[in-house]
Amino acid sequence: MDDVKAFTLNELQDVLYDILKEFAAFCDKNNLRYYLFGGTLLGAVRHNDFIPWDDDIDVSMPRPDYERFIELTRISPWEHYEVRQYTQPFIKMVDNRTVMKERLMREKYNTQCVFIDIFPIDGLPESASERQKHFRKLRRYKRCLEHSIIDSRKVPDKNMIKRVYRKIATTFFYILGYKRFRDALSRQARRYSYDLSEYVSVGIWGWAQKDVSKKSELENRAAIPFRDSVFWCQGDYVQSLKLKYQNYMEIPPESQRPPFHGLCYWKKEM
Repeated sequence: MDDVKAFTLNELQDVLYDILKEFAAFCDKNNLRYYLFGGTLLGAVRHNDFIPWDDDIDVSMPRPDYERFIELTRISPWEHYEVRQYTQPFIKMVDNRTVMKERLMREKYNTQCVFIDIFPIDGLPESASERQKHFRKLRRYKRCLEHSIIDSRKVPDKNMIKRVYRKIATTFFYILGYKRFRDALSRQARRYSYDLSEYVSVGIWGWAQKDVSKKSELENRAAIPFRDSVFWCQGDYVQSLKLKYQNYMEIPPESQRPPFHGLCYWKKEM
């Protein structure tokens, strides 16, 4: 690793942007719906670009489009890009010329390629109380999965009891293996059909209950500028950003800006 020169943040963002453009062009060509998601959507709205300190890209797709995207890319239509799944219950579109060392992952799992995350949007129960039950089950599976792939030594915590608990939990769930929790999480997320549901969410990862949208509002897509391109976002994007970030146009202090995912660089043969 000593002879490897890591990407600067600007260089990494350029690589991610190139992946996003290829992804979006492929989806448009094949009539697949997608939306800028999470911090990427926030960056597009607030900066017309990445959030200045952001080092990843997130997009979401309705589950039927997500599954079709996987089928269409089993044999990659690109020279340098591929669709892969690592330890999480969602896919990534990667630049196979790159290497990424994830910051918090166990050594066994932390070597990937530079990627954009692609999350499925799934259906939800009609009643609010049933949605909360559904989200609680998803959270339990997520915690188990995170414990199975995270290296507890890399998670800073001054509380001794929490450190001991995390060490025990990560050891136990690592022995059980991440696949059982990843697969259980996927089954639970797919329990409610996207096509038959009035409400939908990216329940499989991240915010879940803060991603709830009426399907009709989400599908009324809007075009939004990002750098020198225009991408799709969900029709209720303002409501979505308020739900997640409250005053989303306000720049947070440095202390609230998340650390980088990891070390990224070109493969040596490049």
